[in-house]
Amino acid sequence: MVAHSLINFSLNTFIKISLLDTGQRISEIQKRLSGPGGYDFYQTMQKAVRFHASGDHDKALAVLATPTNAVERKHNQEAYSRFATKFGGSKSIEPLKSKRTLNFPNAGISISIDPLFELTKKETRNCYGLWATQSPPLTQRYGALACYLMRRAYANDPLGNANFFFSDLVGGKTYSEKQVTNNTSLILAADVTSIGTLVKEL
Repeated sequence: MVAHSLINFSLNTFIKISLLDTGQRISEIQKRLSGPGGYDFYQTMQKAVRFHASGDHDKALAVLATPTNAVERKHNQEAYSRFATKFGGSKSIEPLKSKRTLNFPNAGISISIDPLFELTKKETRNCYGLWATQSPPLTQRYGALACYLMRRAYANDPLGNANFFFSDLVGGKTYSEKQVTNNTSLILAADVTSIGTLVKEL
């Protein structure tokens, strides 16, 4: 299978689908396959976070006001304000724009890894992805998996010596690579295979 025909999922979409039961998984993948690249409900929050991290708070607030759907606007604004409360005051915050893609050609899928911002602590770069999805709730196992995927994506990269974190804005927990276990790579392999199988069959 050639690389360009891989079905791409964002990190958050991949984690979301992995957390669902099989029936929900199928309908989520069908949605993804029928749409142009899958719609990211939290894209305005993600843009706003990057504006905030670059010091442009006005632009962040302007972006949050753009969704025409009131529910989407509300959820994005709430997620952003949780981000701002937790991280927004940091003096060392910088936006990250360093998207990488992990390819799983045997499964026919790829995962885009795109952490939003970094903080510097004791000269160490700490890179953060954010989870804002209300349902399904993020578990420690999959918070760890997100960190593991970030680590893999940046293994041969200037960001390779950073620490990776995945912060759950809904549950209020931040996961790190410390939660990665020997099972994390097995969980990833199982989910990639199962999602890949559904992608091929749907």
